[in-house]
Amino acid sequence: MKNLLAKKDIKEKIKIALKEDFGRYGDITSKVLISKKTKLKASIVAKENAIVCGTEFAVQTFKAINSKIKIKVLKKDGSKVVKGNKIIDVNGDAQSILIAERTALNFLGFMSGIATKTRKFVDIAAPYGVKIYSTRKTIAGMRQIQKYALTIGGAHVNRASLSDFYFIKDNHLGNKEGLVENIKKIKKSKLKKKITVEIDTIKQLKKILNQKIDIVLLDNMSEKQISQCLKIVKKKFLCEASGNINLKNIKSYAKTKIDRISIGQLTHSIENVDFGLEI
Repeated sequence: MKNLLAKKDIKEKIKIALKEDFGRYGDITSKVLISKKTKLKASIVAKENAIVCGTEFAVQTFKAINSKIKIKVLKKDGSKVVKGNKIIDVNGDAQSILIAERTALNFLGFMSGIATKTRKFVDIAAPYGVKIYSTRKTIAGMRQIQKYALTIGGAHVNRASLSDFYFIKDNHLGNKEGLVENIKKIKKSKLKKKITVEIDTIKQLKKILNQKIDIVLLDNMSEKQISQCLKIVKKKFLCEASGNINLKNIKSYAKTKIDRISIGQLTHSIENVDFGLEI
């Protein structure tokens, strides 16, 4: 899965999710009402327009319950679907399918929600040559899944962890040293990584203009301020906008033709896509 999720990672996430759903006795209702001999043909269907993501999670969830279930993926990750489209067909033991149903739908809905929202941002920014990036504002334990869904939506992964590159934020100024001093200190470090510096004023930008950094993050700036910063930087390093950027104002920010925009709401404010299992 684009090198972000190995099959073993997928299976581990599914194992945790199924254990959570099983409880002490498993699906007590299906055990009583449905014979072990009953077979079932069903389809996972989109109940709204979406970008599909998480099909492998759904497949592996059914397989984790019963490896004999026959599964056919009709819409691959990244596919654009409309309400009523079939995503996956399943055929096999009825009890097993119903046990796996909710967990499979949860993964599919969660990941498709991220991919769908991301695609909306990407489609608006793309005509201006602006790339959409993720942030570390993810759900604990779900970062890999969320980052994968972002890439399916067309965004780029920023920092997957704290060790990916140096990121000097305003909170680091608590060491009583200025931005320039902090940059120089990092330059002397044995670990050589790219350097990103967060600023929130044009005055700060001018202070670091002659420093050898890779990215400057313009935090909570207006479109006008960003345009001013871009004129000052003159492509000396990449510029990234972040903070309070949403679907209502993304176009005006993209029009500045900043290199990239990072958006936290893609992973911290998620609206699942609605899918259902139809028999």
